[in-house]
Amino acid sequence: MKAEQGTCKQRILFVGAFPPPDRCIFGGIATSCKIILQSSFAERANLTLLDTTQISNPPPSLGRRSVLAARRTFSYCMLFERNRPDAVLLMTSPGASILEKGVMAWYARFRGVPALLFPRGGSDIEMGGRSFIQRSWLRLAFGGARKVLCQGAAWNKFAVNLLGFHPEDAPIILNWTATPELLSIGRRRNFSAGDHPVRLLFLGWVEQYKGIFELIEACHRLSGSRKFVLNIVGEGNASARARELVAQHGLEDIIRFRGWLRGADLEAVLAESDVLVLPSWAEGMPNAMIEAMAAKLAVIVSAVGNVPDVIEDGCEALLVPAKNIDALQSALMQVIDDPVLRNKLAAEGFLLVERLFGVEQAADLILKAVNDAIVQSGGVKV
Repeated sequence: MKAEQGTCKQRILFVGAFPPPDRCIFGGIATSCKIILQSSFAERANLTLLDTTQISNPPPSLGRRSVLAARRTFSYCMLFERNRPDAVLLMTSPGASILEKGVMAWYARFRGVPALLFPRGGSDIEMGGRSFIQRSWLRLAFGGARKVLCQGAAWNKFAVNLLGFHPEDAPIILNWTATPELLSIGRRRNFSAGDHPVRLLFLGWVEQYKGIFELIEACHRLSGSRKFVLNIVGEGNASARARELVAQHGLEDIIRFRGWLRGADLEAVLAESDVLVLPSWAEGMPNAMIEAMAAKLAVIVSAVGNVPDVIEDGCEALLVPAKNIDALQSALMQVIDDPVLRNKLAAEGFLLVERLFGVEQAADLILKAVNDAIVQSGGVKV
């Protein structure tokens, strides 16, 4: 039975990353889910949560992942039938997660409940443009959803042009990781000149596709002529190889591996840094970029995914082509050599995320999309 208008909150089955406190899970979806639950969103809807966080990184074997996906899908069906939601909100990461969440969306559709898929990351867009077969399975996976929530214009175009969604069913909802705590760091930042080396920061998974080896090589080329340090915050499949490369180049005094940081430790390293460098091969709308801009760091980021739709090169950040060491080296030289440019990028980036990437704006837009989907499916808006 649907809620009568104005009498109760919509019941939403929210599938995302909600790991227990004793599990150290890192990544964009876990961060986004944590922040949205700390906003008014959790008070304005009746939420049932299902955690589908990957149990490890690197991920377990394909067979183990298949078993875990089947268990999660079974749990989803049980929660669905026990609580009978008005709508289902599904956060999905690239790759196999889309198939898993696609099955969940189709289940909701067959049971007469609208599902909203919220894909995170940008590799799906790149993958969908490669071949007819890849586009076909993506269309099938997304076909059970009433709406696709898009991180930016690139995802919106992909949803409309390749997945076949009507424009009104592919609303743009920007990331919401410009938290009050990070914005407070940005407001307190002092741009007064110091004699310390420029402090670079890489924040995220230490993986080849995050551009970590291009970054190390660019730093190697600059190490003899520029004063800087690079903190690498994160871990991943490429951590061991990255450490070996740093040692091979004799860069241990310049490049430091900090592992994963969170809470006050992460806020401290953001407050102590000058520039975030994120040379990823593919992205949706990277949380690390938004978090750094909120803390008023200058940013160098690859021109991939939704980034060029929001960021103007030379204004809020320096955009570089992915996999291009020469361009990355040139951008690093600019921010290291020119403190005026560095401070300008930091200030403009801060104003951008303060205006567009707050959590309450996102909560409003998600709830509107949920209500619209319910109405389209014959329910009652509240």
